[in-house]
Amino acid sequence: MSPRNPQRIGLAILAILSLTQYVAAAEPAGGIEFLDDFCKPWHCQREPFEERIETERHDFTQSAITVGRGVIQVESGYTYYYKETPEETESNHTLPELLLRVGLTEDIEARVRWNHAWVFVRDEEDRIGSEDLRYGLKLQLTREHDHSLLPTSAFEIRGSAPTGGDDFTTGDVELSLDYIFQWTLVEGVTLAGSTGWGTDGFGEFGLIPDASTRESFDAYSVSAVLGGELGERNTAYAEWFGIFSDGLSEEFSISVFNVGIDHYVSRDFVLDVRVGVGLSEDSDDFFSGIGGGYRF
Repeated sequence: MSPRNPQRIGLAILAILSLTQYVAAAEPAGGIEFLDDFCKPWHCQREPFEERIETERHDFTQSAITVGRGVIQVESGYTYYYKETPEETESNHTLPELLLRVGLTEDIEARVRWNHAWVFVRDEEDRIGSEDLRYGLKLQLTREHDHSLLPTSAFEIRGSAPTGGDDFTTGDVELSLDYIFQWTLVEGVTLAGSTGWGTDGFGEFGLIPDASTRESFDAYSVSAVLGGELGERNTAYAEWFGIFSDGLSEEFSISVFNVGIDHYVSRDFVLDVRVGVGLSEDSDDFFSGIGGGYRF
């Protein structure tokens, strides 16, 4: 990979880590969480199975916590997208939206994503194939404490390998970053968000330009989500997110609102359903999906 401005990558990482460490240092229980994993005995690290499973996939905003040492978590699902304009009608399907998360330590996890897409556009040839394989590390930065403004937060560093089908590969190794944060407002209610950057559309099939006119560009994302408990086994959320390009001859601006419900079959197994609508011209008109996650 040869980013147009590699200095921005380093500056983005340093800015997030420096800001978080500055805020954390001012708190009574401050510090970057994952750093002490290299010297903390394993028997002193948290027991992840005491907490209920938390997945990435039910909304755009990822989880602000890592899975925990020794945990293997598998997440998967299916999503349908629909968009209609005066020029064309498009329907898309993605499956299996597979994400494998492995807890290396208390606050560090390794991750691998793989997905397959079917794109059907009226009066055009169907496009079917896999996306590029994505891999990464997720680092726990901070954890929320009582009487503190510091959120629970995590930072993901993600790369991709050009393994996808001809229609959905960038043909290069890509990089993306994601900073996720969450506060507990009152018991059972959380406010979370994220901000991210990536090359060539984060590897998402719907953001990669056509091969015949493929351009290199940056993509930026931001999100906000309000979540709440509906009982012992169910939670719900409402979310807005946006994705914006920089460097294309025709820039795009995606804005989406979606809601969803998670049902916890057990502490280690969750099912989810979601629906969403586009708020901008470049967004899909509608999407819906189902899925879940299991850990062991």
